[in-house]
Amino acid sequence: MNRNALLIAAGLAFALPTAALAADDAKPAQAAETPNYPYIAGKLNLEFDNDWLFHSQDPSAEFNNLYLSSNTLEVKLGLTQVFSVNLGLTLEQVKDPIPPKDCTMCNIGLYMDTIDFQADVGNWSFTAGKHEPAFGFAWDIAPGVFGTNYAEDYELSEVWGLGAAYTFNTDFGKHTLAVNTFFADTTVLSESLFTNRGRAHLADGGAGNTGRLDNFAVTLFGEEIPNLPGFKYNLGYRHLSAGSGDYGDENGVIAGVAKDTEIGDGVTFGVLGEVAYFSNYGGADDNAVYTTLGTSLKRGPWHGELTGEIRHFQVEGTDHLVQVSAGYGFESGYDLSVGYAFEHVGGIDNQTLGVRLTKCFNFTTSGPKPEC
Repeated sequence: MNRNALLIAAGLAFALPTAALAADDAKPAQAAETPNYPYIAGKLNLEFDNDWLFHSQDPSAEFNNLYLSSNTLEVKLGLTQVFSVNLGLTLEQVKDPIPPKDCTMCNIGLYMDTIDFQADVGNWSFTAGKHEPAFGFAWDIAPGVFGTNYAEDYELSEVWGLGAAYTFNTDFGKHTLAVNTFFADTTVLSESLFTNRGRAHLADGGAGNTGRLDNFAVTLFGEEIPNLPGFKYNLGYRHLSAGSGDYGDENGVIAGVAKDTEIGDGVTFGVLGEVAYFSNYGGADDNAVYTTLGTSLKRGPWHGELTGEIRHFQVEGTDHLVQVSAGYGFESGYDLSVGYAFEHVGGIDNQTLGVRLTKCFNFTTSGPKPEC
């Protein structure tokens, strides 16, 4: 597949929401409960960010960055009750800007993060293709404008492989056990359009970049726990084999919990905690511990968050970040948040103000509509 073909495919995929939304309006409300195959369903997440690093012990690091972050289109083509195809595209800043020069919508690239085949049989779900294996959840749901900054380091994404997940209900809640084996993407899909982030190669090294199914992750996720409404947890282990030139294999374990509690007067209090430990992190001769702790309050359209993150490397030292943020969710579905972060990274103290605007659209032709 050349870059022109990839551009055409990306354009067609981003055109799907318009057609799907139009078709959805013409369907009766009950259509989502009894899908007519084949169907197309998905959601489009939009996110605009502005980060102003206004004070640093290194003045040359101060700059303003207005950019797109994690604008994702997730599409499911339901072929039958068993078989489906998943497609995911991301439009975001694919290269870090270089301070002190300000950046306004620079280095924006489009890439395909998911293209896989899925088979659902009873409580089993099987996946084959380019996908995102489960491992932790702080990188996705930690509260606040800057709440996921460190946990995103260990997110597993853009890998080719095979996965199987089994969901089971017990007297102690609903649980999903998932097993994935994979390797890092080094195909043309590791590149990006508009701004090309460059193609990955085996020679680049890095844990998991082996071109073989010699990497795996095993995770357990639970929710709907009796007498613990709003509680969920995750446990996981992963093994990433050493890539070219690496010191050794990476092994990691993770544990996380999160809970939302109604405390009265329409107020919801949320807590989250996740800890991950890695030996030979990234294939290097260094061990790492990541810790994320967060709290949130929500009342009606208003919400506020306080989150702390620690990233400790045995050799390179310790970074930490504390952020506080607040926001308002409009009836139209837009959410506007403002945050402040104090970060100590690489021995330097930085202070950043951030603004984030998000909006989610979901659509379907006849199948179930994904939740935003």
